[in-house]
This record gives sequence, C-alpha cells and structure tokens, in this order.
Amino acid sequence: MSESLRVEKIREFGLYIGQEDPQLNGLMKALAAWLDVPMAFVSIVDNDTQFFKAKTGFDGEQIDPEPSFCNYVVNNEEQLLINDALKSKQFKDNPYVIDAPNVRFYAGVPLKLDDVTVGTVCVLDTQPHNFTDKELESLSHVSEHVSEYLTLSLKHQQLVQERSFIDDTPAALIKWRYNMALDLQYVSANMSTLFNIPSDQLLDGSKSFEDFLDDKGRKELNFLLSNHLAGVATSEAQFRLVPAKGPERWVKLLSKSFYDPEGRLENIHAMLIDNTANRYFERRLNEANQQMRLVLEASGLGTWDWNVPTDTNKVNQRWCELLGIEYANFDPSLYFWESLVHPADLKRVEQELQAHMVGDTPAFSTIYRMRHAQGYWVWIETYGRVVERDSEGKALRLTGTHRDITEKKEAELLDTKQRQLLSFINKAQALYLNDKDLSKACQDILPELIEIADSQFAFIGEMQKRNGKDVLYIHAISELSWNEQSSELYKAYLRGELFFESLNNLFGRTITSNEVVLTNEPSQHAASKGTPSGHPRIMRFLGLPIRLQGNVVGMIGLANKLNDYEQSDATFLQPLLDALGALFYAVQLDKARIDAERRLKNMAMTDALTGIPNRRAFIERCQLLNDEGGARSVAILDIDHFKRVNDTFGHAAGDAVIKHLAESLARSIRSDDMVARLGGEEFALILNSDAKDKAHQRLEALRQEIEQSQVTFDGEQIGYTISIGALFIAEDESANSDLEQAVLDHADKALYDAKKSGRNRVVWGT
Repeated sequence: MSESLRVEKIREFGLYIGQEDPQLNGLMKALAAWLDVPMAFVSIVDNDTQFFKAKTGFDGEQIDPEPSFCNYVVNNEEQLLINDALKSKQFKDNPYVIDAPNVRFYAGVPLKLDDVTVGTVCVLDTQPHNFTDKELESLSHVSEHVSEYLTLSLKHQQLVQERSFIDDTPAALIKWRYNMALDLQYVSANMSTLFNIPSDQLLDGSKSFEDFLDDKGRKELNFLLSNHLAGVATSEAQFRLVPAKGPERWVKLLSKSFYDPEGRLENIHAMLIDNTANRYFERRLNEANQQMRLVLEASGLGTWDWNVPTDTNKVNQRWCELLGIEYANFDPSLYFWESLVHPADLKRVEQELQAHMVGDTPAFSTIYRMRHAQGYWVWIETYGRVVERDSEGKALRLTGTHRDITEKKEAELLDTKQRQLLSFINKAQALYLNDKDLSKACQDILPELIEIADSQFAFIGEMQKRNGKDVLYIHAISELSWNEQSSELYKAYLRGELFFESLNNLFGRTITSNEVVLTNEPSQHAASKGTPSGHPRIMRFLGLPIRLQGNVVGMIGLANKLNDYEQSDATFLQPLLDALGALFYAVQLDKARIDAERRLKNMAMTDALTGIPNRRAFIERCQLLNDEGGARSVAILDIDHFKRVNDTFGHAAGDAVIKHLAESLARSIRSDDMVARLGGEEFALILNSDAKDKAHQRLEALRQEIEQSQVTFDGEQIGYTISIGALFIAEDESANSDLEQAVLDHADKALYDAKKSGRNRVVWGT
C-alpha cells in the first residue's frame, strides 16, 4: 500500500493531531481495563508522525513513527503480538523498549478506513503478558468498531455541512417520515427567514405546516401527500403560505417519496421555492388575456401538434377550453401536459405514447384524466399519430385531437361500480347464508368496499347492548396497528371482541344523529375530537347509518378518499346499507329462533319435578355412548315401598322424597356421568370409565347415604331406602352392545333381583 494513498485517506476523514475523540477515549479506557493493561491507543500513522485519535495511559500527542510498533503493523498490514519485548530478537533493542515508555508487551491490529490501513488499535504494558488468540480476535473486533465509528462521524460531518449549505439557499426543505401516519422529521432553518414560519414550532409540534395554509392550500397539500401514499414517486403543488407575521407568499413545493423494497412509503422530502413574483405576473397576464378574449373556437375538438426535437406543442383554443386554461398562458412543453395528467394515469399514458413513437402501435389512442383549472378532473380521449420521422425512424412530429368524454366515462364508471356493488351485496348475502357468520361476511367484502368507495380506511359496525349500554360492535375494519395501543385493539378485533363504546365523536355522530356525516375537513367538524396518538391522518370522512325500519342499527365508516366525498357517494352505497340492515335483521331472527329452539329442547329433555334430565334425554345419551364406545356402568334404581310413603304422608311428601333423591344423585356424579328420572320413583345412572369394583363402591356409598338420610316434610321426618340394579359394560363389549337394550333388560332384571332379595341393596346383572 502506498504511503500517499494512506495520507490521502487520513486527510479525507479529517484526522489531525490534537483532535482526540472523547467517545473513543472512553472506549480505550474500557478496553484497557478489560484487558488489564495501562495503555490503549487508536493511533494514526501519517507520513512523518504518529498521533492519537484516542488514548489512555499516555500523555503525549505524537511520537516518532520510525521505531514504533504501530508503524510495523501499518507497513505490513498485519497483526502484531509481542508478549515480552525483551525476548524478541526484532524488538529487544527498540528505543521504546530500552527507554521510556519501556514497553514490554504490545498487541496491535490494523485500523482500516475504506480498506486502507491508516493506523492501529493497540494495547501496551511495561510488564510482559500472555495474550491469547481470543483476546487478539477481540481487539480486531474493536478495530472494526472504531472504523465504523469514524466512517459514521465523517458522514455526520458531511450531513451537517450539507444542511448548513441548504440553510443559506433560497429554498427551504421539509422531510416527513411515514409510519401509518406522516410525522414531520426535519425543517431547514431558513424556513423562518424565507417565509416567516418558525422552524422550531414546526419541529416541536406546537404548530403544524398546515396551520400556515389557507383552505385551498391544505387541499393541495393533502392531495399531494395522498398521491405519495398511493405510490406516486414525484409530485409538485403551488399554494399560498399565510404566516402569523409578515406578508403572504406563494410557494412551489416539489416533492419526492422514498419506498422500502416492498413498496411501502418511508419518507417524503420536499423543497419549497418562493413563487410569489411568478404568481403575480401570471395573475396579471390572466386578467389581461381574459379581457382580450372575444370569441371561442367553434370546433368541439381540441387539436395539438407536437414538435419533438424542440419540445414545442401547439394547440388550438378549444384544447385550452377543455381544461379551463387561458390560451395565452398555455405552456407548449411536454412537461406542462404531463403536469396536468392525473398521477395515477401518467405512467400508463407515457408508456403508450412511447410505444407509438418507437413504432410499436399504429396510433396513440388512449383515455385518461386531466386536471381542469378549477381543480376537478376531466376525462380526455386522445387520438394522435406520428406524421414525421427522421432517417433513423425517430419520431419528429406528432399531431392529434382531444375530446372531453367526462359525462360518458362517468356514466360508464357508475354503471361498472353499480354492477360491482350488486355483485358484492350478493356475495355478502351468500357468505352469510353459507356460514351463518355475519362478521366473516363483512370482513370478506371490506376490501371490495374500500376499492369501490375509492377510500383508504373503512369499518362496518353493528349496534349492540353491552353491560346495559349501547355500543358499536365492529364486524370488519381496516388494519389499525399504528402503535402499541391500537395493536391491542386490533388483537381484540381478531378475537371478535372490538367494541367502540364512546359515540361522542365524529363517527359516533352518525349513530346519534341517524344521519349521513360527510366532511372533507374533519378537523373543522363540530363533532371531531381529534385522533389518537399516532393515528393515520384522516383527511376526509363519510359516515353512513345502517337503518332498519327507520332506526339506526349500525354504520359504515369510510375515510381518505383521493378526492372529496360527495352526497352522491352516500346515495350510491345506499343499496349496500339496505342489504346490511336486512342481514342484521336476519341475524337477530336467527338468534331468536336458536334461543327458542334451545329452550324448547331443554324443556323436552328435562324432568319438570326434579329439574334433572328425563327418560328421553337418557335414551339419547345412551345412543351417543353406544356410538362412542368405552367402558361404563349403567344402573337403574327405585325407591323402596314408595307407595307406602304416598299413602302415609301424601303425594306432596312423595314428591319431596323424589326431589331429595334427585338432588342426592346429582351431587354424587362426576361431570361425564349422567343421572335421569325415568318416571315415577324410578331413576337411572350412567357411570363412565369406572371399573366394576369402583362403580360398585360408588353405588353402595350412594345407597348408604340414602339409607341414613331423612326428608323433612311438614314437621315429619321421612326415611327411605333404594334398590339398585346395575350392569357393567366392558370396553371391548361396548362397540357391539346395544346400550338401550342393556339398560331395559339386564339392569332392569338386576333391579328386580334386588327387590326380590329384600330391597335396599345393589345387585349386578350379567
């Protein structure tokens, strides 16, 4: 490596004697302490001296590089480790070993900047060491860190210089960063001197840039930012700045957006140029030409004739009329035409124009939108052809016509949208009928709703009662994870648990007023309460009530249409609102029907006296268990001498005994067991998965509990006993066993045997 290249790199990075870095000094101090050495350096080897960018344990600013260990590392571009200099043939007589600072130990690695070795990172001691390879590797890592630090320091210094230069130019710079919302990151200091707008207030958030614009300017800025959000890389706008002090200024804003590899917006950089003088002359010229204009061209077509080499486009007056432009103010350049084309159409139109100019298509025939002087968009049909080429076939001249087809195009678009709307209304209804899941149906149509409404955000909500309070349950919503708090809300939405409880805000006004809420200036609306911290900018809002028999039952919320919302948007979406209202009503009817069926089934399967399952429920459970298989015990039990209880104490007392037995049985079973009253004083038990001996223990314990219990009725103590007939079905028998027949035949016979053998006992059948 040449010495001149090294010196050049040292100068490039601004490394000079006496300019130690405090941060690196701290790093060297920590390095020395970690490796238990008194000295650590970041040394720079210049052409005639060695100085220090950082050091600890040494007082000098520079040393003679000729005998230094660091000079050896730089010249050879390799690591150097000397555990004991007095034992080194090469360095034992070195003046830095023999005399001060009496170095006995040295470990150094090259310090490289842009792959050029300019110095070392090293540690030294006056005592010998046994330095390991691992420690030497760690020293190399520190050198890499120092190199990265010096590189970043250089870039930072360059950035500071660039910003200082910008602050002295007649253009101010603004930078926004996008993270689900646009956040102002940088404003050049000359914003104050050029436009009387305090940069510090913009940066600390006490004022926003929009605060210094009039209504039209805010719309221009919002449209520009919306285009960047939609993927337009470059844009420009002109508007008026209205500072708190000083004169109003007209500015031209030129902006460029930057996107990550996946196409998501990261930053928007913008330059503001004072355009006041130009606007003044433009206004005067417009006024003069308006007065001089006497007649309009009779032709309904606008014509154009473009000279490609000189970039001059000649048009007739009708061409200008189509766009509301004064003929005298027409700019003949291609750039002027491109500036009027809708940003979403421009790339396609440019490709079609280029394809015709190179001869790939017979004509330049296309349809696109152009901006009228009054701010709205006009649909233009253009037809043109190359009429002159040079000897190499390059296009020299194109001519063609423009025709305003706005009414026709808007009718076509409306028809297309109406068909799309009808399609996904049918889709929503079909999805609900298929899955009976209203939220899923709403979620499936939400992307199409956003597209057809030309909006950025949307939600569909239904009014429900929660803890006695009216709340808006969210069936579907655009992703709202713009910060930690909203991420939790989105998780609740994914669980089907997202409710908007406060209706005292902009979207809530749709519910409380039962009216359409339409605003293209949300911050100026009386119901606006602002947005949560980090919430994406709401530039336009449309709230649409979903009604059923005139009462609001839900709503659709839409936000950030590229252009202003209009009443026609609400009218267009009314069929969807009606369809959702009908779906909400269908869901209510379904829920009511299911609840009624559930109550009827419960009544049909429950014994009225005891509240436990009845014979029908028992038979169904037997059928289910027969299908499932598995070992189980089945028992039928009967109250002994129950007729005597009725005859002695009355039927009401008999009912009390039956309820007492039902309660005792219900307490004795596990969650997967079953107790049922078959009729009269007869009950049944199913004990799942018990071995026969364990089932017997449980039944015997139950029999003893009943035997020892008393029923109190009208001051009388009534004792009673039960007889139990049981049947055990092993697991290998269950698949082929008819459980109902087993209960009716075998268990019933066992009960008969229990009665016959003296009652108050458990008898097992076979």
